Amino acid sequence: MARREQRRTGAAAETHWHVQVGDAATSVALHQQGMETIVDLGWHSQAAHLHWLPGDKTAQLDWSDGRKVVLKVTPTTSGFRIRYRGADLKVLALRPHVAALLKHMPVKLPPDMSRFLLCPMPGQVVRIDVAEGDIVEDGQTLAVVEAMKMENVLKAEKRARVSKVRAAPGAVLAVDAVILEFEAV
Repeated sequence: MARREQRRTGAAAETHWHVQVGDAATSVALHQQGMETIVDLGWHSQAAHLHWLPGDKTAQLDWSDGRKVVLKVTPTTSGFRIRYRGADLKVLALRPHVAALLKHMPVKLPPDMSRFLLCPMPGQVVRIDVAEGDIVEDGQTLAVVEAMKMENVLKAEKRARVSKVRAAPGAVLAVDAVILEFEAV
């Protein structure tokens, strides 16, 4: 109700955000005047008019010096994925009081799966071309999995030793099932 009233009277609203891209963070102020949003970036001396509403796939920034920038915007948890001229950025946008708590949040790193050959899709193992103890080279064929009437040839990404073969020909595997385990050479 208050928001609707604000638009009718033309009163300006201002919100502040903590915006983080990688390790770089800045404060951003959004000034809402009716349906127009003015972006004031903490690290940029110019303001820009933002043409974007939640749900839009693109956003346009009209800088005060006349430049126009069109960004592809995809919402993510606590922020956005923004793509512009080949750059693909994960942007975290939080209210300042929430951002102050970031330093207390544990960082969960994904597990290292580089020492496993995983089944790329549900399918049946046609053959395994290596044995335990074999040293494999980059690009060497390791296994063949049949899925949707197609044979998928799985190759080594780097030099390693096969420490364990965990699947046999004829086995039906789910996506991400472990086929082989490796150890460094």
